[in-house]
Amino acid sequence: MANQTVGILGLGIFGQSIIEALISQDVEIIAIDNHEETINQYEDMIAVGVIGDITDMELLEAADVGSCDTVIVATGESLESSVLAVMHCKALGVKNVIAKVKDEVTQQVLEKVGADLVILPEVEAGISLAKTILFNHSIVVVAEFELPASWVGKTVRDVDARRLYRLNIIGYRLTKNQPLESQFTPDFVWPAGVSIIAVTDNQHLDNLREIVK
Repeated sequence: MANQTVGILGLGIFGQSIIEALISQDVEIIAIDNHEETINQYEDMIAVGVIGDITDMELLEAADVGSCDTVIVATGESLESSVLAVMHCKALGVKNVIAKVKDEVTQQVLEKVGADLVILPEVEAGISLAKTILFNHSIVVVAEFELPASWVGKTVRDVDARRLYRLNIIGYRLTKNQPLESQFTPDFVWPAGVSIIAVTDNQHLDNLREIVK
């Protein structure tokens, strides 16, 4: 019998990255997506795969989502869909509901309707989140913050955020609401005005607060 049952609602890049991180572990996965070809792609890796709308309460109940230890609402494109999915999961008795969001406004809304943890972008965060679900000794935090003035003009290598601050930088935005830029080298020079997206954990939040104060 699996140690945990994890529900994944929405199999975009984020949802698929979580499945691929969990399949080698002793975890039972219930996945729901409205694309038949995506569900079929993972049918040999998951316990239950359902094609349908993640906002359909009856479908979630039929898929036994209420039995999950954790449910991840892995789609963040529609605020209405995310809100309904979170609310339905809580109504079904899921103790731990995690939701992916695309901006801070959506984050605030989902926290108010019951999401236990709300996180920002994609593949790297998905892998880290999967490890958190399995080992529970820390909580992954995905943070977006303005580039500190002391970093302007320095290279990624010079800043050395991973060693000095326990921050894993996964990307940056040139301006607010711009797509995430995740391709950069250690010699990339940080320009003024960009926003940094980084992953850390609750044990090293003080480092982040020190940077952004």
